[in-house]
Amino acid sequence: MPTPIQSIHLIAQYLTAAAISFLEPKEDDSHTNLGFVRQAARLETHPLNSAGLKLCFSYADFTLLWMGDGLEAICELDGKTHAQVLDWLTESAIGLGFEKPYKYNFHYELPYSWAKDDKLSTPGSAALNQLINQRRAAQIASEAFATYLGKQVAVRVWPHHFDTGAYLTLDSGLGVGWGMAIPDEVEAQMYFYLSCYKDGQSFLPEDVSELNQGRWHRDGFTGGVLALADAQTDGFSFFKEALELIRGN
Repeated sequence: MPTPIQSIHLIAQYLTAAAISFLEPKEDDSHTNLGFVRQAARLETHPLNSAGLKLCFSYADFTLLWMGDGLEAICELDGKTHAQVLDWLTESAIGLGFEKPYKYNFHYELPYSWAKDDKLSTPGSAALNQLINQRRAAQIASEAFATYLGKQVAVRVWPHHFDTGAYLTLDSGLGVGWGMAIPDEVEAQMYFYLSCYKDGQSFLPEDVSELNQGRWHRDGFTGGVLALADAQTDGFSFFKEALELIRGN
């Protein structure tokens, strides 16, 4: 049985499959990333056709929905099998006039999956509200950090690792990536992260000072991490301190 965050990660793959099915691929895979609409607590694809149709997932309602230009088609997920959801997506895409078929195919693998007969089950309002609040906190902190850097950058949800993230190159040539990741081999809970790159390689000086919040991680992922449960302030302060310490060396 997947955890609540794993269930939402798997549901997000329905959206990503639509992007792969209907959009021209981009080298950086950005056509597959998702927006998080804070007020509506909704994940959504980029517009998938000339009419601006998007495939969305509503956390609070636990539904998939096609939205665009006053049009809305809804699939309630609780109790449906994976196969039933795929059937709805395939048939509704045809009905909405997409010229290509909806296909549930990916160029990456996840550590967990659903079988066709597996039933989707809502994690419950408490778990969903926690996930909404975490995603909102990540979006707000990440957007504030971009403003602090004086750069325009889209903060998006990347479906493979399901992180809220952004990346840009500073005027100095230093690359910076930051955001919030879901539990993995780095942290057993949701966590903020910031990493830097020079000449395409991870950059973290050996003599960098310790963080006031969080810690440095050098095994696999290289950069600063701060578990959300340990955060005394929002992620913005963590992002700012981590970058300043790295740039100070």
